[in-house]
Amino acid sequence: MRRIAVLLLVTVALGAVSAEAAAPTDRSAKLNLIARLKRGPEILVLGDSRGRQAEPSVLQRLTGHTGFNAAVTGGSAPDAWVFVRYAADRFPGQKRRYVWFVSAGLTTNIPDPRMEADARGKRYLQEVAPYLSSEVIHPPWATDIRYRADGSIPDKQLPPSPAQVSQVKAQAARIVAQLRLHPPVAPPLDPTKFQLFEHLLAYMNGRGERPVIVFNPVYPTVLAELEKYGDPLFTSSMNYLQSLRPRYDFVVVDCQDIHAWGGTYTDWTNATHVDQANMRRMLRYIASHSDGALA
Repeated sequence: MRRIAVLLLVTVALGAVSAEAAAPTDRSAKLNLIARLKRGPEILVLGDSRGRQAEPSVLQRLTGHTGFNAAVTGGSAPDAWVFVRYAADRFPGQKRRYVWFVSAGLTTNIPDPRMEADARGKRYLQEVAPYLSSEVIHPPWATDIRYRADGSIPDKQLPPSPAQVSQVKAQAARIVAQLRLHPPVAPPLDPTKFQLFEHLLAYMNGRGERPVIVFNPVYPTVLAELEKYGDPLFTSSMNYLQSLRPRYDFVVVDCQDIHAWGGTYTDWTNATHVDQANMRRMLRYIASHSDGALA
């Protein structure tokens, strides 16, 4: 939990604004885009802001399948449920593939109020009300509303400047310093937190679908520090996923270590998010390590 708190504090420090100043929600924007699609996406990208960099056009070149990026800022299992169900109802009878970006800790069951405020989001969240936390959050992060028709970020990114690279390294150094002050520990497993996560896996499997769960990259110096303590939250998450294998069918691709997939130290937008160039490298690795789930 301390690690999560540190990362959240860093995220806020990297330019988040108050909910009152936030732009209209990206959740409604992406639901609107799915509503306008003429054909159902064959791959649905799920996750939080780290997954927003994934370009469906790149996935199509790698797999031959069309896609839509439904990752949203602060996204978790309640958001994933809404997008999966909405796509299923929008294009009935169509099976699809999933690339689901997660971080250590995997998920929460706390619905975002901006998803609840959308009539479509509210409808699908009501389906899983028993699995949702009653905790109310007030997200500090703003959300984008400008996306391409496939849900991808519209702006072409330039290579990072030396100043930006130095800034990201400094951000990572601050995270490392916080980890040294507050060594990471894995909280006791709370089964209620994962009920919706498992329900969604069961729903996908019931449709004959096998999701690919991808662990987000961690900046190398931060990962090195976490590994000094055994990276307890990641280890706990992997042990939990292993315990699910007798009941659910899914693929796990661990992308925490950028060296595994050819990532660079420079292609990061900040200390917790890779940029478009690194994401493209990572997607190649994901496609080739998906055990046929994206074929």
